[in-house]
Amino acid sequence: MHRFARMFLASAALAAVAVAPAIAEADKAPSSKLQELLQRPDFAIVADPAFFDELEDPYFRELLRLRDAEGPVALVRVINTTQGPLWPPANAADENGDFILANGVVLRQAPDGQVFPAIGSVIVSKDTVPPLDSEGREDFRNAFGSHYTIVRELDLSPGSADLDLVIHTQSYGPPEGDFGGGPRVPMEGRSQYNLNSFPLAGGFPCPEVFPAASQRFTYTRESYPIHRNPPIGFQGDGVAYDIDTGAEYVPTTAVGPDCPPAGCDGEDELDFFRDEPITLGEWLETKAWVRIELTDWNAQVQAYTAAKFTVLAKDLVPSRVFQIMAVRRNVLVPSPIYKRPDPVMLPQILVSDADGRGRWSGKAPNPFPDPAEDPGNSRVLGTSLGLRADHMTWAGCTMRFAPGVDSMAAGTTFAHSFENLMPSNVPFLITKPAP
Repeated sequence: MHRFARMFLASAALAAVAVAPAIAEADKAPSSKLQELLQRPDFAIVADPAFFDELEDPYFRELLRLRDAEGPVALVRVINTTQGPLWPPANAADENGDFILANGVVLRQAPDGQVFPAIGSVIVSKDTVPPLDSEGREDFRNAFGSHYTIVRELDLSPGSADLDLVIHTQSYGPPEGDFGGGPRVPMEGRSQYNLNSFPLAGGFPCPEVFPAASQRFTYTRESYPIHRNPPIGFQGDGVAYDIDTGAEYVPTTAVGPDCPPAGCDGEDELDFFRDEPITLGEWLETKAWVRIELTDWNAQVQAYTAAKFTVLAKDLVPSRVFQIMAVRRNVLVPSPIYKRPDPVMLPQILVSDADGRGRWSGKAPNPFPDPAEDPGNSRVLGTSLGLRADHMTWAGCTMRFAPGVDSMAAGTTFAHSFENLMPSNVPFLITKPAP
């Protein structure tokens, strides 16, 4: 393991004392109900005890129901964040195009010049210099090869003005050009370097979806406040977008007695944007839990062969599309990372209602093979909750463009650490393939 990776893991392990999940001890449980459950060998909670009170909420109470459970059950708290991969530094941007990194891993520089990771919340400059090769091109094979340029620290305490920051998407494009890494984030001309490492192989997240040959060197996309991010087919803002270049143009879909058959310039107001901006404070209000229940016991292999995943969330951004993705061991091993997260199962979509509540459930075959019997490294290490800024999903495709452009990290079970992955903390989470 690279020494910077070892530093990251060590730092995260120390941070785990305060923020990262660990299996709760019975004497820390806030209620007799939880104390009773935590005595059971087939039940575990992976969360900081500070979150235990949430399980007393009637909305989450069903997570504790074991009467009808087929196999062992683990509950995992989803930790709010704005960070996906380390590059780009965060999925969220502010109005200046700098990165809003909340509850994530900050790559800092020690006095001796060494780069080290630390848990924190900062504004990262869009002019951060990423890891470079000998010719000065972006090269993300060593994610710890450069530190973030920090504009300032963020204050996430109640009442802080930083909680009023309006979250924007990242600017984007072109998909391919004279730069290293993946498609360009921020957009060319908005920063000195491309800060997008994803995907490291230099391809695209889902080449069967985007880009077309005519878009590879031309397509760009502006940064938008999320509440004004333009969905495809939206009618109400009088703007449409060229499919090849991404350039805006005035559509002709408005109707009226004096309009020609093709319509007048502009659009009828058939769809309506949300008026209130989505702020960092609202983003971080989400409370979400994942319940994992082993299922489908097979006598022939003497093991469970599947697991049911249930996600319950409240205080989400209302009336939005979210997706639940699995991070498997083969996303992280071998390094550098070439694979992308995939759905736990299809469909992976959670839609929040007008009150910000959402539910998703699905069953996956053999998600937790024993690491000693997992040559393909397919074991699920954690799950993530991401908001779709475009109100869309592309089936099994994680994103169409890049992190922060259309898919924006909202929460993760990793809680800043690759040593405190949820299944690693729960010994009974072992499945085998069905015969």
